[in-house]
Amino acid sequence: MTLIKTFLTTAALIVATTNATIAADNDKKFDGSYIGVEAGIDWTKLANDTGRDKSFYYGGVLGFRSQMNSGLVIGLEGTFGDTGYQSPITGANAKYEYSAGLTLGSAFGDDGANLIYTKAAYVRARFDPSSAAGDAYTDDGWRFGGGYERALSDSMSFRLSTDYTTYGTGKNGWASKAGLLVKF
Repeated sequence: MTLIKTFLTTAALIVATTNATIAADNDKKFDGSYIGVEAGIDWTKLANDTGRDKSFYYGGVLGFRSQMNSGLVIGLEGTFGDTGYQSPITGANAKYEYSAGLTLGSAFGDDGANLIYTKAAYVRARFDPSSAAGDAYTDDGWRFGGGYERALSDSMSFRLSTDYTTYGTGKNGWASKAGLLVKF
């Protein structure tokens, strides 16, 4: 429950502190459709694991955002990637995961090229056993996260983010990622 309260408090602070100094005639650097790639480190732990598996994450991002004149940015975002998770206890390997969710942020700075954002998303991960000991299965969960994004040009931006994903009791993961997005 504390994580949800933290997410809601962060979202409320972003809305309350939206930078009203961004003029209506400035370019909206975070408005429109975008596609991108991201990579980073993932720390996943399933219920039977004694510790967190530290692995390389890579994936793709597809989304749409609407930036208001005040600098408030609201969006829909989907991801598809591989966490690289491998359980030494159960032998389960993550094959892929995908998510679909909402983002809420605020553009700031003299040029409006900086964005701080939060997100909440539904996540589904596919796990396959590495041996014949079990069947493949999927796990559903929720992701909460946030990050910083910098517009490098009118159509390209760089992002740093951190996510927390929970699949239920004892099953969760953290990920820190960097990404490159292209607006189209």
